[in-house]
Amino acid sequence: MKEISHIEGKYSSEVDVAVLLIFFTRVEITIRTFEQIRKARPSRLYLYQDGPRSGRKDDIENIAKCRKSIESMIDWECDVHKFYQEDNLGCDPSEYISQKWMFETEVKGIIIEDDDAMSVSFFCFCKELLDRYEDDTRINIICGMNHLGVYKDCPYDYFFSRLGGAIWGWATWKRVVDSWDSQYKFLGNKYIKQCLYSEHGKKLSDAFYANCAKHLATGREHYESILGTCGYLNNVVNIVPTKNMTCNCGVGLESTHSTEYHKLPLSTRRQLFMKTYELEFPLKHPEYIQSDYHYWNLVKRQIQGNWFVRTFKINKLEHLIYMFFPVIGKWVMRFEKDKQF
Repeated sequence: MKEISHIEGKYSSEVDVAVLLIFFTRVEITIRTFEQIRKARPSRLYLYQDGPRSGRKDDIENIAKCRKSIESMIDWECDVHKFYQEDNLGCDPSEYISQKWMFETEVKGIIIEDDDAMSVSFFCFCKELLDRYEDDTRINIICGMNHLGVYKDCPYDYFFSRLGGAIWGWATWKRVVDSWDSQYKFLGNKYIKQCLYSEHGKKLSDAFYANCAKHLATGREHYESILGTCGYLNNVVNIVPTKNMTCNCGVGLESTHSTEYHKLPLSTRRQLFMKTYELEFPLKHPEYIQSDYHYWNLVKRQIQGNWFVRTFKINKLEHLIYMFFPVIGKWVMRFEKDKQF
């Protein structure tokens, strides 16, 4: 079901930006996330919800509760676009479909999932940078997450990273989404493969290729690898805030694996539930667009620690594959989220 409506509301909108919320059945988490959106009051809302899974009557009930809760909380003037699936498509390709849907009508926007937690200033941060870098094709996405929490070596409010960043609350432009290659056409390009061999070695590059081929073979769009490969192979950079503005609130809440969360090492829980900061405006902008490899090296040290491998039971090579992509933190959560279904 697709529907567009205009809400008058008691309050005026505060931020002239489009926000896509992707949600499913987790009522309390969705309400918690939407409360931050409500505080920001964006001028345009895009609501995407997947349909119920086969044989899950509880999905039907919780889907209805999520919709009712969100729609009752919209008390400011805004345009509301709804795309509610009747059948269950799953995370992949739902996330890809929802993002392509929003950018059919928007040239720039913010993407949030039901288990993303963000500071209120995140929305103004994204709005300002979406406008500032709208026509700068060197920029791929705007991240809300800083894996270090606070990056003290940068004198600005944000910096650029070719490999760093995550998509627990992020923003981008139609020009980026339109460039996505859902068919992974680079897989047949021998020259590109040679370039990757030179930069990363044969073993890692072959594993990277195998992972993309695996996604392609499913016949479903996996937006994380599509987004990641497109950005990486085109040598663009991501914007990362100097202070962390988003985190994940999904593990252990309304989850069938909540007991597993309490068994996680403290360092892991800190990574998943990082402190979020409010930024002060006006923003202090960098003078140059230069990828900060020092930040990335610090992130690598943090993520490649033994706790990561022990907790998520993945081999080092598989972990390194995902370091190609600007979706490190998100992939960890996808791994955990998929275990619930």
